[in-house]
Parts: sequence; C-alpha cells; structure tokens
Amino acid sequence: MPNTEQIRFQTDVCYIESQGILKTPESTLKLNLSEQYILSYLIDNYGNPVTKDELLKVGWPDRIVTEASLFQVIRALRVKLNEKKKGDVIETLPRVGYQIREFTRETINFQEEANLSPFKKIGKKTAIVSAIGLAAVGAGIGWMKYVPSHTPTNYIIEKDRIGSNDITIVTANADDLADLRSKVKELIKGQTKKYGKLVTQNERVYLLKTDEFYSAAWCAVDANDQCIKNTDFSYKIATDEWDKFANIVINNQKVYHETPVIQTEYAREPTAVVYTSYIDKSGIRSKVMHYFMTPTDNKGVFDYSLMSFIKDPDSGNFRALAISASKAYVENRESQFLQTIKIEPEMFHWAYQPSPDYDEKESLALKHTCHFECQSSDKRSYYNYVLYKQPNLLLMLNEFTGFFWNSTSQGDPSISYSDYFSGLVPDEKNKTDK
Repeated sequence: MPNTEQIRFQTDVCYIESQGILKTPESTLKLNLSEQYILSYLIDNYGNPVTKDELLKVGWPDRIVTEASLFQVIRALRVKLNEKKKGDVIETLPRVGYQIREFTRETINFQEEANLSPFKKIGKKTAIVSAIGLAAVGAGIGWMKYVPSHTPTNYIIEKDRIGSNDITIVTANADDLADLRSKVKELIKGQTKKYGKLVTQNERVYLLKTDEFYSAAWCAVDANDQCIKNTDFSYKIATDEWDKFANIVINNQKVYHETPVIQTEYAREPTAVVYTSYIDKSGIRSKVMHYFMTPTDNKGVFDYSLMSFIKDPDSGNFRALAISASKAYVENRESQFLQTIKIEPEMFHWAYQPSPDYDEKESLALKHTCHFECQSSDKRSYYNYVLYKQPNLLLMLNEFTGFFWNSTSQGDPSISYSDYFSGLVPDEKNKTDK
C-alpha cells in the first residue's frame, strides 16, 4: 500500500487528512465533514490567525449556520485531539478566532497498519453493547412540555471497531461523550471478566446519551455486514437505571422479537413496524409502533401516520397508546447522517387510559409520546435522521426519543419506506460520515 502523510500534534494524536481520520496508538476515529474542513484549514494556515467568519464559510460551504455550530465543532475537536487543557492543539485568540499549535508532518506506510490485530486498535473511547432483547418498558404523560427545535441538531459522532463489532456513539456534547466512553469501558471489562473474553461478536451497535435517557440500538450482522432478520432492537434507559442495562449486556442476554398481539379495528398492514424497549421504574414491558407512510404527489413528501401500543404485563396483549398524523419531507441537504427527514405534525390523539399497574411519572415511553403531542399542538417541526439502511430496514434517530429500527413492510414493497430511501441515499460505504 502507498505511503501517505499524517499530521502529529503535541498530544500524540495524528491526523490523516486524505482519510479524514484521527489516530492514536490505540484507536482510530473518523471526523465528520465540518470537523475535517475546519481542522485542515487551520493546519493550512499554520502561523496565521483564522477568523470565525472564515471557519463558518469553510466548515459549512453550502449552508448558513450560527457561531454556535462552530463552537460545537471546536469543542468536539478538542475532545478528539485529547487536549488536556484548552489550547493544547487549537488556540483561542480572543476577539479574533483560532490558531493551530505546532505540529510535525510524517510519512506513514498503511501496509504496517493493515497487519495490526483489531484488538490492538481498541481505544479509550470505544463502546460495546451486546445483542440484547426486549425488557422492561416505561410510561409517562402530558406533564412534560418540550419545545422542539427548528433546525437539525448538530451531534458529536464517534465510530470505532472492536474485534468484529462496529460501534457508533452519538452525543450532543463532549461531557456526554466522555460519560458513554467510561460506561462502555466498564461493559467491556465486565463481560471479559465474566467469560474470560469478549463474547459479543458481529454486532452493529449505536449508543446515545441525552439529559433524560440513554438510547442503545444494535443488530447482529451476517457475512455481508447486513443486519440479520429479527435481531434489530433498541433500548431506552432512564439515566438512573443504567446498571440494569449493563447487567444485561455483561451477561450477554439475547432475546429476539416477540410476536405482538395487537388489539385494534384498524386492520390495514403498516408500512413499517418499530419495536422499542424501556428500562425504568414504570412497569410497562415494551412498546410497538405501526407506521403508515404513503408518498404524495410531491416528490420526497410522505403522508406519515403513527399508531403506538404498550404491552399489558398481565395479558401480554398490546393496547393502544396514541395515534398521530404528519407530513414527512426528505431534505436534500448536506447532513451528518445518510438522510435528514423533516416531520411537520398535523394531528395527535391520546388513546392511553391510566392504570394502577403503571407509574406514569417514571415512564420514558409516555414522556416520549408526549413530545409528539406537544409538537403537534404547537405545529412545530422536528427531525428524524437515517443512520443506516438496507432493504426493508432503516436505523433512525429521533431528536427526542433516541434510536429506533424501522422494519418496513415485506408484503407491500411498492410503499416500502426503506426501498424509497434506497433510491435517494448513497451507499453507506461511499458516504463520508459527518
């Protein structure tokens, strides 16, 4: 393999501009496009101050963004460059902008890199979660009013690989990223201690932390790196319930899709089905959502309705929670993800009836559903993001509820949501992550 150049900073982190990655002896990290543009521009202008206006134009060449977006990227770069104190690599120049600190240019041979064992590349910031299944769910209702955002959220996205597992961490700030890194190290240590090795293999794993909850999504992958049917699951975990989730991961407890018993007169087959599990103190076991998505006369616009159901712990049946209707718009814009979907709410209706079996104030499931009610009543748009796609399966991220796998209809491919996106979204391997 040919030689290439890398930039080595004083923190011993190396930047390979041709691949858009940061490397240490222990890990490899892909930068998003804005991070690559800004870091490269600072390097190219070594010795000269760079203004904020310059970096805003460089980092988002086709968009107009505020300084808050630039500050977020600078903060993310400081974390990823392992700055021990602010300014070790990127110096802030008050009332001027930024300047890169001293670095050295080196030539590397990728053939040596290719011969390294994957486990030698496990870094301090790696994450792991096993293919675990359905567990306890939570509920909570209208007390939680939330003002949705008007613009897509700018996330910190960190990717890594441990053995045969691909890991993606998504957070809104550096503190949450550090928290997830720490928790993931404990998961790896706990499973290795219990079994003498890391038993989780061939997994695609996604982790998110917000102020309200943790979100985890995963699937087992086949030899072609495709998710295996019925191994796609997602968890929402209350912030004080992480230990329960960690115990499931460490013990490698795998449960697969149950067959939901839905009691409803609405018999039309859904375009997509979403299975969600919650770990909190509310008492609800699981939630199923039926999506009905139909293309309109306008290209890239869908009629987008949703029916959700929660599981009765005694009967095992799923009873109606809520129904909503919206318009979904496929945004043709530069994004951190494979695709950005703008949702404009039109109607929301609660079907949930209070039950003494549930502690509603502890419920993430009802809090999350309440977000849709609030957005509908305020007529405020929100965003879903496509992180991964394959035929009949999408992994999506909602700003307020976390990750969810969208398993599209096998029976009516003419209205398959993911089939439609397959025609719009470039193949993941050819897409530069942001």
